[in-house]
Amino acid sequence: MNIKAKALLIPVAAFAVTVTGASAFNSEVLEKAGLSNTQISAFEEAHELRKDGDREAAREVIVDAGIDQETLESVREAMKEHREDTRMAIKEAVDNEDYNAFVDAVDGSPLADIITSEDDFEQFVEAHELREAGDKEAAKEILEDLGFEGKMHMKGHGGNDEGRHGFQRGDRDVE
Repeated sequence: MNIKAKALLIPVAAFAVTVTGASAFNSEVLEKAGLSNTQISAFEEAHELRKDGDREAAREVIVDAGIDQETLESVREAMKEHREDTRMAIKEAVDNEDYNAFVDAVDGSPLADIITSEDDFEQFVEAHELREAGDKEAAKEILEDLGFEGKMHMKGHGGNDEGRHGFQRGDRDVE
């Protein structure tokens, strides 16, 4: 690859490296996006390099794997679909008070690190019900007791209660 082409792909590679670090890294999502095994391996390697602080090497791995703007768009769409599927599975599990379905839905996510038992899940469901009933303060207290920091905020459109609920733990958003 010539230097000019590499220079043009640096912003693309920077996005790819950011994507792997900003979300729960999931090779299944990359497979759904249509990446080859070589490209998936490159994302995994770039993810580890980025975690170690070597962004330049991470970019190089992405570029060398032939990951371009079209590939990244496929990854972006697959990630969006995965987040929505996960959000819906979590909502359904909470609405149905189904702990096992919840555990399956949050597997590999930061939420799995917070809700670690059936008792935690029952408190989480209670907080959800309180929030739905309008008692945001009581819901917030329960969530803080569980390990959520900050406030529960809406990530939906127009600020209505039909939006996605987001919870913040430290520097991470948890859906």
